[in-house]
Amino acid sequence: MNKTLFVNLSDIHVKNSNFQNIKLKLDSFLATVIGIKKLGGYDKIIILVSGDIAFSGAKEEYDLIEHYFEELATSYDLIMCPGNHDHSFTAYESNIARNQMLKLEPEQQDDETIKIATKGMGNYYEFEKKFTTFRPILSTPLSKHFNVTSSDCNISITCLNTAWCSQIHERGGDITFPVKYLPKVDKGHVRILFFHHPLSWFEPNNQKIIRNTIREDYSVILTGHEHLNDHFKVVGETHSCLMIEAMPFDDRYVVENGFVTFEIGTNDVLIKSYIWEDECFQEHRTFTKLDVLKDNSISNDSASVNMDFYKSLLDIGVNYIHPDKDILDLNDVFIYPNLKPLNDDNKFDMKKTSSDSLMNSVHKKILLIGDEYCGKSTLLKKIFIDSISNNMLPLIIEGGAIRNSKIEYDKIISRHVKKQYDNLDGINYVSLESKKILLLDAFDLVKGDRTSISAFLDNSYEIFDKVIITVNDTFDFGGSELLGESYFDIDYAKYEILKLGHRLRYELVNKWNQLKEECQNENGSLIYKNNHAVRTITKVIGKNYVPSTPFFLLTLLQSMESGNALDVSANTYGYYYEYLITQSLGNASVKKEELDEFFNYVKELSFYFYSKNLKDESKNALWDFNQLFCTEYGVKIDFENRFKLLVKAKILEAKDGEYYKFKYPYVYYFFIAKYLSDTIRTDTTISIIDGLVTTLGRRRSMSILMFLTHHSRDESILDKVVTQAKQLFNKSNPTALEVDTDFVNNIVDKIQFDPITYESQNRLELRRAMESKKDDIEEGSTQDYESLIVLDDTVEDEQQNEKDTVKAHSEEYVSDYLKDMNLSFKSLEILGQLSRNYYGSLKVIQKRKLLDEAIKAPLRSLDYFFGLISDNAESSLEMIEKRIFDKLMDKSDESTDKQMRELAKRFLFEMITSLCFFFITKISSSIGSVNLQQVIDDVCDEMDSNAGSLIKLATMLELGNAVSVDQLRRFINSMKPNQLTERLMKAIILNYLYMFERTDKEAQQICSIAGINYGQVSKQIGLEKLR
Repeated sequence: MNKTLFVNLSDIHVKNSNFQNIKLKLDSFLATVIGIKKLGGYDKIIILVSGDIAFSGAKEEYDLIEHYFEELATSYDLIMCPGNHDHSFTAYESNIARNQMLKLEPEQQDDETIKIATKGMGNYYEFEKKFTTFRPILSTPLSKHFNVTSSDCNISITCLNTAWCSQIHERGGDITFPVKYLPKVDKGHVRILFFHHPLSWFEPNNQKIIRNTIREDYSVILTGHEHLNDHFKVVGETHSCLMIEAMPFDDRYVVENGFVTFEIGTNDVLIKSYIWEDECFQEHRTFTKLDVLKDNSISNDSASVNMDFYKSLLDIGVNYIHPDKDILDLNDVFIYPNLKPLNDDNKFDMKKTSSDSLMNSVHKKILLIGDEYCGKSTLLKKIFIDSISNNMLPLIIEGGAIRNSKIEYDKIISRHVKKQYDNLDGINYVSLESKKILLLDAFDLVKGDRTSISAFLDNSYEIFDKVIITVNDTFDFGGSELLGESYFDIDYAKYEILKLGHRLRYELVNKWNQLKEECQNENGSLIYKNNHAVRTITKVIGKNYVPSTPFFLLTLLQSMESGNALDVSANTYGYYYEYLITQSLGNASVKKEELDEFFNYVKELSFYFYSKNLKDESKNALWDFNQLFCTEYGVKIDFENRFKLLVKAKILEAKDGEYYKFKYPYVYYFFIAKYLSDTIRTDTTISIIDGLVTTLGRRRSMSILMFLTHHSRDESILDKVVTQAKQLFNKSNPTALEVDTDFVNNIVDKIQFDPITYESQNRLELRRAMESKKDDIEEGSTQDYESLIVLDDTVEDEQQNEKDTVKAHSEEYVSDYLKDMNLSFKSLEILGQLSRNYYGSLKVIQKRKLLDEAIKAPLRSLDYFFGLISDNAESSLEMIEKRIFDKLMDKSDESTDKQMRELAKRFLFEMITSLCFFFITKISSSIGSVNLQQVIDDVCDEMDSNAGSLIKLATMLELGNAVSVDQLRRFINSMKPNQLTERLMKAIILNYLYMFERTDKEAQQICSIAGINYGQVSKQIGLEKLR
């Protein structure tokens, strides 16, 4: 029997400057192949060159190695494909026409456009034609297909030109390949495909189509080198397909240079790598296809999961682009969501539980309810994988696969067992003693009458030890429950799948960033990137503008990475909203050239809802809106198709088929703000904005204004918000934290406080603890100053006038002081956002005006508070003494009046210190930005006060590790602290040390400069107390 060996060469990159090194390697390569052929007894050797033969596609570069390729083509068989370095970009006098053609959709490309786009590959084509040893049986402008006859099998080899659309500066996600140029292949014994660019370089949607096609058609797929990893990769694409990513023949930036061989046997593939070491090629690694497949699946003592099915479990369904990982799978990004119990006996119990406890739950029957984006299917996939690790036997069945369940129960089970496990059928599965779990996904898609569906469930209860079912939150089982006919009896534990809270969002961000090379060995970089991403996500999510689900969060994380930006300013949070909306429209098949018209349509629709104060609208009324829009803009839009598409794109939501509403708050606020921005000079819009500014305390007004600042930096908005802010506490001066706080220092005069102490701790765990505490605050189990002061007016009666609503709410629920303080913080948020969004286009005088009021409005409210305490210091202390006495009455009867008074003074001082800390850090987090730091410094310096100095310090430290020890030393030495401000300064620095990674030496230096003890954990003031 004839033996055939395939040898893969890739990424030679020959040019004059490296030719001597290449020559040495090619001489050794020729000798090595001769040795391999003799030792292995191979009758045929086929050399596959997967691109980048030359460095810049120049003829003289190919000439350098022509005689080596002549030797290869004479002694062996040779087929090659081009890489991006085989493209001579000097051949294009102008790139304008080529660049325009490359903007076409892949399937719009034809032979003529490709001819223009590949003009720079002429030298490569001549080289290829000269040395290819087979005549293609099928050839297109971008592919060639060869049949190679062997005595024992037919071999088909296909090569693709993925470099046709290459650019000089190429990025992942830029490559596309028209599917129509993929040749149809016969399902022969051996089918090989090779091309230069790894699939991770393809545009995500195009990549998915190409991957799904070629993985079914080919046995082995070869690609060129990624230039990122130090070794070649082999993965199992499917049970029958291997994907081999080659190593470079010559790349000084990569440790392992060499080539790969593979031999295809009857039931296996033998793969070997040879690396350049000690000036010769040496055999390095050997493994088989079976080894790869084993590493690409999971098993336990009872069964082995089918590899193709395991691949489908890991597939998260969306091609998110990560800067350092080609393909993200379930294990990379999955976070177990929390659940809220919904059972009747504990319907008032708000205690949540993690979904990772479901496998070991005491409940045999579990129902999980959630919306379309909460990750129901993904959760069941993860439970399947983890169940296998725990020696259980899970089985996933999709609701849509159940049709005639009463008659075909055994067939349904057997079919799914065979698909999900190797060498296992339904009878064997049921007979195994391992604990069995049925994971029934999307129960709302089950087909059949009540009798057959009930029979399916009853049969499952007999076979499976646990049944976990997911159902959409729109599923209508409320009526049947009232009639006592529910599928889900009282034995079911029912849970709602919750959105990701602060802690779980942090975990997701941490997993994303841990995949980055720079974060894997540098904890400080990981902490910093986590902090930046979490802050951005928190701002974008806002007051539930965007659902905090994995789908939206991963889309936001993807949009933050360089190279994924749209053609809009990524400095504004509006960029992220536009990214989400554009992605949603794209997923609904809206083309790029149609986006402007769709944006305009939804913008007008949002104003229609706003002007009529609507939450939803009838189909008939919206048909009239559509007619009016078509008349005004001179277009023809089919109402049914348009609204069907807007629902598909998650812009709108259909209710009962007759009413429509905006699906997510961020979509509505984005477009109504865009309408106001586009019409900002009209009298109507001026009046609307005036009303929004004067009702800033109302949630809707605040939201629209926040979104308006994403769209516009019109000076009239700046002036109106500043003017409104100046009216708050206008009889008070911004506190200087100097003589105006002497009463505070006098309160604690002669009282000795324990020193503030820093202890090095795990920053990640501290961050997690902080995020968990934020969850506790949102759930109402604890409070902080922000939850008490920064009010969220969620009482929105759409039937009332806005001003009446605000008035009624303020009179009934809050004092004028708290209301105005709340407004000062909302003004701070808007002013800070305007400054950060438009730092590059606002002039210094405009930025100073915004930042000056952003800082001073909260400080005036703090001064007003100091006035209240100063005027009532004695009564405040007496009230605190009474509370302390009540607490200690049963525990001690030895406390003297003097001790009581001292405890009261300590408590009051700590309360004031913590409140000041909250104000300062709230201001710094709202305005802090590396792009504004100089203007912030100038504004704070002009204040010439301790308050200004502390805000300057806090904003500096918002920058993380960018602050040097010398900067801190100079700053601290310039301060004139009193007892209160010294304590605040230490607290701000302590908080910084806990939040950002500094070396032990730097931390010791900073503590020494600030007068903070470096040692045991402080019992007096620590991170928890300040937070």
